[in-house]
Amino acid sequence: MRRPLVRPGSGHPEVVPRPLPALVAQRGRAVRGAARAAGARRVRGAGVRPARPRRGLCRTHVGRLRSSGGVRPEQPVRTPTGEGSISHGYRKVAVPEELLPLTGGERHVLGHRLVMAQLLGRALFPGEVVHHRTGDRLDNRADNLELWSVAQPQGQRVSDKLRFAYELIARYDPVAAELLGLRPEE
Repeated sequence: MRRPLVRPGSGHPEVVPRPLPALVAQRGRAVRGAARAAGARRVRGAGVRPARPRRGLCRTHVGRLRSSGGVRPEQPVRTPTGEGSISHGYRKVAVPEELLPLTGGERHVLGHRLVMAQLLGRALFPGEVVHHRTGDRLDNRADNLELWSVAQPQGQRVSDKLRFAYELIARYDPVAAELLGLRPEE
């Protein structure tokens, strides 16, 4: 139940009109109708506040305005370097046309996966992960990368584990597979 607002300084409870519902909503209620049309937005834990004018600026320039006080229009929004971009700490690179078969046709991939595919001379299997030995995700030198297999059999029977071991040998060591009489996985 709503309590009436009391005008300060008066000795009796007097009902004071609440703020316009177009700009303020009660905590926990969604922004609806007139409030949304008026440009109101939800602020976590504080109800709804009127939208701040963006002065016709994009998100990047609004961020620059907040952080440094100026939009710095002479500085480009994005500077292409040709070295790719960073995604979750990993370098993402454009794949040259001649290497598309190594990536399954993907035009942009994580750099360490492309380097490993070039070393192997084939595309990576779904159960394979490329690990950075030093932990530096931007160090994509071949000697810093190692191939990990995360595939494992569902069952725990010895016969299942042996079958899986033979599949691994056939996949990763063709010479040993030939000596054991195993045929490579197709």
